[in-house]
Amino acid sequence: MIAALDTLRALPLFSDISKAEGDLLVRNSRIVTCKRGQFLFMHGDRITHFYVICRGAMQVFRETPGGHEVTNDILIAGDSINADEVVARQDLHQVNARAVEECSLLEIPVSWMREHLTDFDHMAGKLLASLANRLHSMQIEAEQLTTMSASQMVACYLQKLCVLYNFDPRGFELPYTKTLIASRLRIEKETFSRTLQTLREQGITVSGTRVSIMDARKAGNFVCGECSVAEECGTHRLLHGKLDKQAGYGT
Repeated sequence: MIAALDTLRALPLFSDISKAEGDLLVRNSRIVTCKRGQFLFMHGDRITHFYVICRGAMQVFRETPGGHEVTNDILIAGDSINADEVVARQDLHQVNARAVEECSLLEIPVSWMREHLTDFDHMAGKLLASLANRLHSMQIEAEQLTTMSASQMVACYLQKLCVLYNFDPRGFELPYTKTLIASRLRIEKETFSRTLQTLREQGITVSGTRVSIMDARKAGNFVCGECSVAEECGTHRLLHGKLDKQAGYGT
């Protein structure tokens, strides 16, 4: 399916491209579908295309020699999947990418993109900014692995999901399986399940796949006290903004 200009401009990476730039990109890209559980590419495959998610979610992960999956990230609409590989001019994929749910993706040939990247005034800068943001997030996560308990990391992630998907904090369904979330947080599924039961004391209740942040201030204080970027954290600010707008919600 050929990409439409409106579809491209709905993606943050291409939101401010000109009509001429958009027409050029439309002629040299297409929209592809990846069904739930299907691999978009695998570790060791030759890099042939650059991908941006239009709809759905993709798991980016590696496999250990023992066959365990280690999830690097879970990417959603608007995210580019392999920008780092394209910018670094790598030849082979260093990770696996698999659809968490049915996805539609913008697919651009890497050879064309590398040749024409300078023709797009803003895209190169946005790609570098995106990579810088991911690197910063990885640094924060590495810090949290050493300073936070499993309960704090899970509580932090549940709050991030709430903001990322614009869920109502008072009640929302987990968008991913517990197994996938545990892999994303680098903890065992059994540890993750046990941890969920301890969060009630911190203002978060979990029943099956249903999450309720009943006391966002208490939950935030539980997490942010061990985080060096709490004051600049978008999740912290946005979640408390929702709290302030909902009369009678929280304490």
